[in-house]
Amino acid sequence: MGSVCNGLMSLPRRAMSDMSLAICCLMCDAPDDAGTARCKACIRQHGKVRERLARGDDGVSRWGRELLAMMANPDQYDFDNVHGEVLQGYVRLLTEHEGPRAAPTQDEIDALFAAARARPKGSLIRDMANRNPWKDSPPSVQSAREMSDKIEEIADSDVGQRTVPSREIERVDRSDRPGEDAALTDRVSANVAVQDEPEELQDILADVHVAKRKAKRDELTDAVEGLDDLLDD
Repeated sequence: MGSVCNGLMSLPRRAMSDMSLAICCLMCDAPDDAGTARCKACIRQHGKVRERLARGDDGVSRWGRELLAMMANPDQYDFDNVHGEVLQGYVRLLTEHEGPRAAPTQDEIDALFAAARARPKGSLIRDMANRNPWKDSPPSVQSAREMSDKIEEIADSDVGQRTVPSREIERVDRSDRPGEDAALTDRVSANVAVQDEPEELQDILADVHVAKRKAKRDELTDAVEGLDDLLDD
């Protein structure tokens, strides 16, 4: 990853900033003269490296894309055991170049807390129950009869063989039955979501997108299971 050097002379070039490599310019000891041969050669070489890493699927390419992600967003990886100290230096350089961020005012903080207090804190079970038009009083006899008349009667002519409780039921093999492939669906959604992002970061961002979808699906599954347990009780 390199080490933070003391002599910083070049400001980020637009091409390097577009490649999320502004830190390379801030680490460069070349004179701050735009359009120099050294700058053009550096930009051209970094572009070739990015293209090579984006096309590759070997271990070196994946490792290179990881390093590019660290250089593009060092503040998100400054806890890394190997590169953390260097990345912290990158964060300082980028912050100094962009200028310090103004601290939030007391009015802004108060507005955030007020918005949080005003946000409705609903309950899934209570919200569903409140949608019941007869939650306060049961339907009239006439309404109940009208609803009953609309229900079609189904004649089950073949109820099948009754299960013997003392007999072990064999598990049905459903491996060959088609169904939703959640992993494939997540990957397709992730590829669509990151298609406008820089090419060398698409794989990393896609993995993050897939992980978020899986976590959200797991959270929903836990909520449904908790609701089932509550209804059983």
